[in-house]
Amino acid sequence: MEELDFDVVVVGGGPAGSSAARIAAKNGCSVALIEKEKEIAETVRTSGVTWISDIEEFGIPNECYNPIKKFSFCSPKNSVTISDNIAKAAVLDVRKTYRFLAKRAQSLGSEVFTSTNVSEILKNSSGECIGVIAKSQDREIKFKAKVIIDASGFASIVARELGHVEQWKKFGVGAEFEVKTEKLEYDNWWLMVGQEYSPAGYAWIFPTSKNTARIGVGIGKPDSDVDPTIRLNELIDNKIGPIKDLGKIEKIEFHYGLIPNEGLTRKTVYDNLILVGDSAGQANPLVLEGIRYAIRFGEVAGKVAAI
Repeated sequence: MEELDFDVVVVGGGPAGSSAARIAAKNGCSVALIEKEKEIAETVRTSGVTWISDIEEFGIPNECYNPIKKFSFCSPKNSVTISDNIAKAAVLDVRKTYRFLAKRAQSLGSEVFTSTNVSEILKNSSGECIGVIAKSQDREIKFKAKVIIDASGFASIVARELGHVEQWKKFGVGAEFEVKTEKLEYDNWWLMVGQEYSPAGYAWIFPTSKNTARIGVGIGKPDSDVDPTIRLNELIDNKIGPIKDLGKIEKIEFHYGLIPNEGLTRKTVYDNLILVGDSAGQANPLVLEGIRYAIRFGEVAGKVAAI
């Protein structure tokens, strides 16, 4: 087995993991960023909505997002639109954004290991995590480190294997199609509430360009047993609510994701293990928005790991 030593090992190449890796490397640490997929953001699990003020603070370039000036909300009987002359919100190109964050970490010295899946947690005699064993195609690698950052998302792989946390009991499930549309007000997003949209959550239309958007449904568990994928297809096929105004819809890609909704109920530091992003439950519990929190707390984790 190959053995590699680092100051910091980050498990998970999402926005939290890449941000933690970047700041730790910037502060002089040797860093391994481990991602199980073949490339960063191979699978999209989020609708990618955030705020432009945060994007600018994080240094994310303009080509990574579609700006939003109008905010429309509807229930089965009413609708309202709030507009501004200046774009305040954004729908991210998730793949482009996540890959930008990972490349930025890499440019500062972080070593990125894709197609590398954690299979075992390394512990010392006191039970503290000192690294991970991961399988990468035809080789097995032992990653040892002074600090481990669990940015593995909803699964909380490292913390759960160590027995520090249990699986989330309250969470949101989101199903979404990236679509091409015949008609689209590309600077206006829709949030749709009510039983016909979601019995415990909301549905959305988030424009990503002049003729593409993400149409999705989020449902809170265990509050409802409705399958968001089934409800999403019903909304699109039957052209419910503002979806009818999009004209012809062509489905391009399906997205599906889970996000914790228990608030900040977990400890985030266990000896030399730091939890960040969805592993730590760092999402807005009202609308289950997590990207900007993942980046911000990822940077904090990287800074702490480097002390």
